[in-house]
Amino acid sequence: MITYVVDNNIFSRSFRNIPLDVFDDIWEPWSKCMKNGKIISVDEAYCEMEKRWGPDTEEGKWLKEHKGYFLKPTNEEGFYIREIFKSKKFREGIKESSLRNGTPEADAILVAKAKVINGIVVTAESDEKPNSEKIPNIAVSLNVPYMNISNFYKLLKNIYKSKNEYEEVYICKDLCEPILLNEYLGNLRERA
Repeated sequence: MITYVVDNNIFSRSFRNIPLDVFDDIWEPWSKCMKNGKIISVDEAYCEMEKRWGPDTEEGKWLKEHKGYFLKPTNEEGFYIREIFKSKKFREGIKESSLRNGTPEADAILVAKAKVINGIVVTAESDEKPNSEKIPNIAVSLNVPYMNISNFYKLLKNIYKSKNEYEEVYICKDLCEPILLNEYLGNLRERA
């Protein structure tokens, strides 16, 4: 089973643009996949969103219901987080205000989690700048595949419609070079 490690920007954009009580084809499979471990995130992402959505909103209630699927880093992931932050470029991605206020920064933790579990990072961050400190660049540096928001929604809709979940879903292993998820999985099977 592939596990998708979802960035807080995916949750936040979805909460803002896709009402929980309207789009069952997104929220039902998302919730189900979190509960069966197919979709996870990290506790730092939860902390970032908890402040934004609050416990009294529908989104905040949804988050709290799924809190157990926002995981803390393991020791092995800590090794990769350290490796990520050896790069000056990736250290620059930490906002100064986050350092001053002690607020969470989840990017490196998300990629490290995906690296250790052989998962796929799901992010709305753009991969158009080859020298940026964004998640796609961090992922590529650790040989971790990533997926954009549109392909994540396709995946969820495929699951909802009981289709092949990977049908017409793309990921990237290199910046701006999408490949079909089925093709990626086929290559993994051949190497195994």
